[in-house]
Amino acid sequence: MKKLITLFAVVLFSFNSFAIAQSEVSGSDAEKPLEENLTVEQVLEVTENDIFLGDENAPVTIVEYASMSCPHCAQFHNDTFDDLKTKYIDTGKVKFVFRDFPLDEPALRGAMLSRCAGKEGSESYLKYLKVLFSTQQNWAPKKNYIEVLSNIAKLGGMKGEEFEACMADKEVETRIMTGKYYAAKFLEIRSTPSFYINGVLHRGAQNMKYLSEAIDGVLKGVNADISVEGEENTEGEAEEPTEEGVSEE
Repeated sequence: MKKLITLFAVVLFSFNSFAIAQSEVSGSDAEKPLEENLTVEQVLEVTENDIFLGDENAPVTIVEYASMSCPHCAQFHNDTFDDLKTKYIDTGKVKFVFRDFPLDEPALRGAMLSRCAGKEGSESYLKYLKVLFSTQQNWAPKKNYIEVLSNIAKLGGMKGEEFEACMADKEVETRIMTGKYYAAKFLEIRSTPSFYINGVLHRGAQNMKYLSEAIDGVLKGVNADISVEGEENTEGEAEEPTEEGVSEE
């Protein structure tokens, strides 16, 4: 029953946040109608709105969908990501794309903060990402998470008015929620973290051994058509959104 209630809350958050974002934004992103017939390849295509690390022409592309409030996502970024970066990203073998799949309101606000910082470049984005994941328990479960995020932003060099403008930026909010909608609808993202490695879905927080085997397999030309299931986040799942749950006004 507890899991069902949590799942319902996550889905309700997704629907409501996206509807609010769509109805309030006055920019070009808000005016774009939702696409309902996209292929997996189209959704995974890296665009100018994406933040990534590594060689743009790397032979392996990893697209991560993560929620800033997800403990399993924090585990991956705190324990595994630096090794992955050293072994594969910095050596030109992997292009790593960060995408948000917020499971609750704190996760959305944390994602927005990182995205605002990311306007200064991928390294700035990564700096906030690492801090937010390493301090996750200090802000994500707290009622005053906005205040804590504000303090984190100040420590990172963001002025108070800049943080407030970021939290009120409906274009950033809509872009995040639109990306989540497409990921759930077309990519079957159900939990975080989830990874697409050269178009193949791998669910759950993966360790370095698992990722090395998957990446080396792709580099050797062995890219299975089925995903390998890893540890999944059973506390942070989202159902596929429906048309009734998204406002296109």
